[in-house]
Amino acid sequence: MHTKSIKGERFALNPVTRGGARSKGLFAPEEYRKVQSFLYKTNKGLITPLITLSALASRLGVGEILLKDESSRWGLSAFKILGVSYAIHRLLEDRVLTGESVLCCATDGNHGLALAHVARKMSLRAHVYVHSHTTQARADAIQKEGAEIVVVDGNYDDAVRRAADDAQRHGWIVISDTSWPGYELVPRYIMAGYTILLDEAAEQWPPTATPDVVLIKAGVGGLLCAVASWLCHRFGSQRPYLISCEPIGGACVLESAKAGELTTLQGSLDTVMAGLSCGTPSPVAWPTISTVVDAFVAIEDEQAEEAMRLLAYPEPPDCRVVAGESGACGIASLIAVLRNEDLKPLRDAAGLGPGSRILVVNTEGATDPQTYQRIVAADTRGLSKNPMENQERRRNETENIT
Repeated sequence: MHTKSIKGERFALNPVTRGGARSKGLFAPEEYRKVQSFLYKTNKGLITPLITLSALASRLGVGEILLKDESSRWGLSAFKILGVSYAIHRLLEDRVLTGESVLCCATDGNHGLALAHVARKMSLRAHVYVHSHTTQARADAIQKEGAEIVVVDGNYDDAVRRAADDAQRHGWIVISDTSWPGYELVPRYIMAGYTILLDEAAEQWPPTATPDVVLIKAGVGGLLCAVASWLCHRFGSQRPYLISCEPIGGACVLESAKAGELTTLQGSLDTVMAGLSCGTPSPVAWPTISTVVDAFVAIEDEQAEEAMRLLAYPEPPDCRVVAGESGACGIASLIAVLRNEDLKPLRDAAGLGPGSRILVVNTEGATDPQTYQRIVAADTRGLSKNPMENQERRRNETENIT
């Protein structure tokens, strides 16, 4: 592993994914069955929607955009609860957890909220470590679930280290979605839990309408690895083209792909996409990512913010989607790849065009309502009372995103 400053190309193509030995992903078939048994059984009827964005697809010149919307997932407005609830279920089965256990984790917001929620329901104590740039709204939401907040100077990686050290000192159980040497089982369980999202989506799209291209946000790589593994499991060598999406201010997966090894980013990792402000990919996720993910792209914060507004004020017949800053990363990356000529090699490699069917995931809703309103409301200035004029403005904005 080595360290690197955040500079350089905004994308990379992976030359090894479609040749050589076939990757089977991270999980055995039995793991997928266990995930389905637990999450379908305990949360029947709480499947999140798969939304068709036909107006946006038409404007962008692609065949179809399918958006898996996690903004209402089990009342917590993010997909993270899938991994946390499944991991804790498995730890109970393994007899690692008891009624006296104390849980802890580091978080940018959504993972910690999920852990605090599950801990409260199980009457367990939880300590959640947040870095100093975490917004007050996200910290307050975690505290309302009954967890104790610990603020750590530095970035997300600093919070991860502090949580692990304190857990070892006090005998607590770490529930982390990133891994490190000697700590791999829980992150594997968490990533396995995320795969139910793809099971749901596959039941929602028509049997003959499998996506050609899938765009997934990266962060430490947990969801990205889960999706890559599921696509291998379901489709093998015929799997859709998979693109990793990140903010330029925290593109640790892109930089690792370019270096050919795990890379830790230096600096503050400043980005409005708070859930993706990560400096090091998860080591347990990286082998699958490095051999299955076809391409990697990083976008500017302004592109994510504009995607939030486009989803909040769609052209008919598209429905309104509430996407938080990290949640909009997939759509923003898609628009960038389609519109930015610097990204043409990636666009061509993915075969994106009029016949493409694309799947993206909105991983979170307005998890920080104040920030969401500030970003989305910024678009209301200068709006006409004539809806048709506003739609034309939307068209122009879509074309201007690069």
